[in-house]
Amino acid sequence: MEQVEGLETIRAFGWLGEATIQAVTRLEDSLRLDFLLKCVQRWLNIVLDIITATVATAVITAAVALRGQISGGQVGVALNLMLVANTTLLRLIESWTNLEVSLGAIAQLQVLDKTTPSELDENPVFKPPRGWPTQGRIEFKGVTAAYQ
Repeated sequence: MEQVEGLETIRAFGWLGEATIQAVTRLEDSLRLDFLLKCVQRWLNIVLDIITATVATAVITAAVALRGQISGGQVGVALNLMLVANTTLLRLIESWTNLEVSLGAIAQLQVLDKTTPSELDENPVFKPPRGWPTQGRIEFKGVTAAYQ
């Protein structure tokens, strides 16, 4: 936003290349954590899919081994339940990670709210640093101005 508001200044001083590099760097920094979160979620999805495939293979192997004792409907219900359970676990993990991110953001906002001074405080304590001038004045020496 700052760069859009100061675009005339950036162009006037020829800072376009530096401003672009700075904007891209800031964008990459802001997206880095989101990218890592998505990578972890994908990894968990793959692990759950592998576990589900392993269990499905075991169910089918058991069904083939116990051909006379298990009906095709029972095998179908077992496989369907596994797929539903897998989908439910995937949604649970995604919801849990979204909850963790949201709680972290709320915690950061609470810390910011507690540590940032407000202009609405009844008794603000603002002490200027040492060496702060007790009075101010502006002197103009040799100034010329023209309107064209």
